[in-house]
Amino acid sequence: MDVSIREANLEDVTGVHELVHDWGYSASEPQVRVWLDELFKSPNHRIFVAASHDSIAGWVVVEKRLSLESQFTSEITGLVVGSGFRRLGIGHQLVNAAEEWSRNIGLSRVVVRSNVNRPESHEFYRSIGFDLRKTAHVYTKSLRKP
Repeated sequence: MDVSIREANLEDVTGVHELVHDWGYSASEPQVRVWLDELFKSPNHRIFVAASHDSIAGWVVVEKRLSLESQFTSEITGLVVGSGFRRLGIGHQLVNAAEEWSRNIGLSRVVVRSNVNRPESHEFYRSIGFDLRKTAHVYTKSLRKP
């Protein structure tokens, strides 16, 4: 299968949008366009896509993050490969692109968080060299006024 990994652009919005749904989330294409535009403006984010002919087979978002306990790190904040393209090495290629970008900006560690309900992703990350460091609960609170 002919797949090329490259930085995303706004022309990829339809394919990225379709994969947001494939990932199990709902968002309109205009919402995804706004989010992509904001990510493109950020010097701390990169989005890479796996392009196969006229379709987007997968994408990864990587972020340069700063925290007091670990200083600067790279974090993969989203990775999805379309259901028809899985088990072909595309996810690994996308992670490699995220790692290369991270190395190029001087970062020495990549972190990824994976939902406990996605056991196939846990197996994937271990198979490409990631080590499980901890598990956590995620709490959210709406800031909307009642």
